[in-house]
Amino acid sequence: MITALWLTVAILAGGYARTRNRSAWTWFLLTAFLGPIAAYLLVVWPPREPVSTPASQERVSQADAP
Repeated sequence: MITALWLTVAILAGGYARTRNRSAWTWFLLTAFLGPIAAYLLVVWPPREPVSTPASQERVSQADAP
């Protein structure tokens, strides 16, 4: 029972990490090993800024073109 709850929290933490621009796989593993401590850190730490790639910048400049 506890193991199922622990893995459920780890899966949810991985999904939540994606919404905060963090690696879902890394946070899943951290939460699987550290449990609620890692989940707490994920919630408390500020989200990362999105990484802009040259391809995304190209799409923005094409959208601005007449």
